[in-house]
Amino acid sequence: QLYFIQSNLSMNDPVVERYVAICRSLKKRFMRKPNIAEARDNFYSLGKQLLAAGNKEYAVSCYVSASQCEDQLGNTVGETNALTKAATLFLQLEKDKQMLCIASNETYLAAGIDCYNKAVTKLIDTHKQDLALKLCVELGCLLVDMGHIPDAEPHFIKASTLINPGNISFQVVVLKKLCYCKTYCRNYMGALETLDKLVYLINLSTSMQEEKMTAHLQDTLQHCEIATLLLLLIVNTPFLHLSPQHKDLLTKYSEVPANILESESDVERFTDLVEITLATKHQDYKALTRLHDKLYPSLDGQVNGLFRELIERVEDINMVLI
Repeated sequence: QLYFIQSNLSMNDPVVERYVAICRSLKKRFMRKPNIAEARDNFYSLGKQLLAAGNKEYAVSCYVSASQCEDQLGNTVGETNALTKAATLFLQLEKDKQMLCIASNETYLAAGIDCYNKAVTKLIDTHKQDLALKLCVELGCLLVDMGHIPDAEPHFIKASTLINPGNISFQVVVLKKLCYCKTYCRNYMGALETLDKLVYLINLSTSMQEEKMTAHLQDTLQHCEIATLLLLLIVNTPFLHLSPQHKDLLTKYSEVPANILESESDVERFTDLVEITLATKHQDYKALTRLHDKLYPSLDGQVNGLFRELIERVEDINMVLI
């Protein structure tokens, strides 16, 4: 498809004429591979010239066409590289519209995702899972940055299926991103399941001494515990129906033990989480708001979002009771 034909370029424009000439060279009967290779090289050359001139909208068609030539030539690496280049250009075009506050029908977004998916499928079919994994994560991160978080979730799910089971650290990275997407989409049960898997992987890797309990992993575990507690308070599943680890977590923060022997900062954090649990139990909207005002500077965006959701739910309950 010639995407830039729909732009303000006329059919007599030199750029369009050159593109059409390359396409026509491919339609000759009894076409041989050397002709395809020549056309591919011409598409790459024209695409680079258009990019240098700042014409991303026109260059993207050249890379899509180049990928089709690479496919005909049986060059998987070249095809996936051309598809990835086209995909990033499509997403950059969508970003440009966002920055200029131009209404979008998300045609570029859909085309970019499609190119990425084709590249991932080709890599999986040719047993290049590591490269497919990289593209899945890359696309997911780009979509999150663009604010298309629901669209990003399937790509992180796909990435999680491609990770080598022994690569615990990368599994942790992908699961954290997946949990963020599920939380944003208010799939709270899915987020709880992902957090449980995340905690299990970290504890498994450290118990097997595959990885040391670094400060980063400790922070991740702390994040998981707070996020899990808030999610349990939000979904409010009957205690008897909870898993043993979730029962233990709610019980842990039901009161402050008299013999707590932790550092001062840990005691304060523990006490704050107990206060959140008790305030939720008693539907104390004011106490939760006060605690959020105190804690929000030290919490990450995901946890702050969950805290606000919990406060809103308690407020709604109070409004019904009035």
